[in-house]
Amino acid sequence: MGRVLIIDDSPIQLGLLTTALKAAGLEAAGAAQLAQVDAQLATGPFDLILVDVNMPEMFGDDVLEFLREQRHVKAQLFLHSDLPEAELARRVQVSRADGYIPKAAGVEACVAKVQERLRARPAPAARKRRVLLVDDSFTTLAVLEAELLEKGFEVFTADSADKATKIILKKQTRPDLVLLDVRMPNVNGEQLCRFIKGNTLFAGIKVLLCSSESNEELQRICKEAGADGFVSKDSVLNKLLQL
Repeated sequence: MGRVLIIDDSPIQLGLLTTALKAAGLEAAGAAQLAQVDAQLATGPFDLILVDVNMPEMFGDDVLEFLREQRHVKAQLFLHSDLPEAELARRVQVSRADGYIPKAAGVEACVAKVQERLRARPAPAARKRRVLLVDDSFTTLAVLEAELLEKGFEVFTADSADKATKIILKKQTRPDLVLLDVRMPNVNGEQLCRFIKGNTLFAGIKVLLCSSESNEELQRICKEAGADGFVSKDSVLNKLLQL
């Protein structure tokens, strides 16, 4: 399975190609305008993107630059057009696209080429484990972040439950583990833990309370809020590295 995005202002072309790609077992989506491109990119990363060369808003070359420079996509980028192949080859060189697929070759040939390119893609590098640090103490955040980055974690920080929630809601930044201070202003750590553990979307997130509260109080919060454990701030790093 691979994710493919087709960017083309022709509804007919979009419909034919997305249908054919889905029939071939791929996950395919279409976008006829830049606003739709952003909406599709927000759904998660794509493995390959086909870009029509001539569109009303901008040329395909500019769309490639937009995707790379402004949206930082890592997908393979292919020009898809009815221009002569010699011209497509020239535009690939200028735009630094990964290749081209002529529309004149037909839908079946396009699907076969996409499948070929997806099979040939290198295996993705293992993702770093993500840790979200939530604490209203800037010093605590800075110290823990530096230590965890050195240990090879991908680290996000938030000094409030509101900021932490925004990080958790985005699939691209959703952490594997939340290290959560208990005593914070407004929404405290216990309430945030209940929110995380009460949402099936976040079932894979571990929550570790990090506090100077008594063990008895932390045990109570863990039991009632559903946290996966607790640790004192003094021994947090040793505990984290064991998870």
